[in-house]
Amino acid sequence: SADKHADEIDRLKAAHAKHADDFSKHAKDVANALAHHATLRERMAYLEKLMGDSADKHAAALQALQAAHDKHAEDVAGLSKAHSAHATLPERIAYLEKKLGDSADKHAKELQA
Repeated sequence: SADKHADEIDRLKAAHAKHADDFSKHAKDVANALAHHATLRERMAYLEKLMGDSADKHAAALQALQAAHDKHAEDVAGLSKAHSAHATLPERIAYLEKKLGDSADKHAKELQA
């Protein structure tokens, strides 16, 4: 009976030693894996920086687009103002017809005289 108990104790010691070795190996594997991963705080800081950079880029692009739009609006207003100083096509034709008509009438009178 004492031999049985001694054998059982030896088996329990061996199982415990194996378990302790396995646990030690597992703990080392976990530590190595964690060493290669960023902490939650580091990951959050990275994401916040990434989102902040992206938001800054989008804000800059939006501001550039707004400035381009404003310049375009000024250019269009300038063109509209410049066009308003020009006579319309019907006005220009009427002017030419009047000048040519006056000139033709004047020449006809000169030829008759």
